[in-house]
Amino acid sequence: MALNDEKPYVVVWNDAVDLRHLAASIVICVAAGLPVFLGAKALFGALVDTPSLAGGYALLAGLAACVLGAAVCARLFRPKRAFGAEQAADREAAIAELERMGGTAESFAGLPPRVRAEMTELGLVRETAQEVRA
Repeated sequence: MALNDEKPYVVVWNDAVDLRHLAASIVICVAAGLPVFLGAKALFGALVDTPSLAGGYALLAGLAACVLGAAVCARLFRPKRAFGAEQAADREAAIAELERMGGTAESFAGLPPRVRAEMTELGLVRETAQEVRA
């Protein structure tokens, strides 16, 4: 993963993020969710006899607004990853490391099909017709 070195990136949940975009995303989601939650709490409080039920519905509405806010943020702040020749070298290094650890095509045959498919997609192992049948 090559990142633009001019921006301040921080690792959050094993992903590099721009702190300004993270802060803006938090503000957008709070600005979307809080008013909806408070409005729904007032609305459901007037419509529903049980206060706890009104609070639950209001929370659900606030969470839905936060999800919509997150969708807006996903469109506004695109991923910063730039893939290029460095990744090909990284893949070759990963293959060499797997081979150094004793990994062969035969040893990967015992892996679950989903894991084998992902490793094949990444170019870490090449499946043969015999492996596909296994």
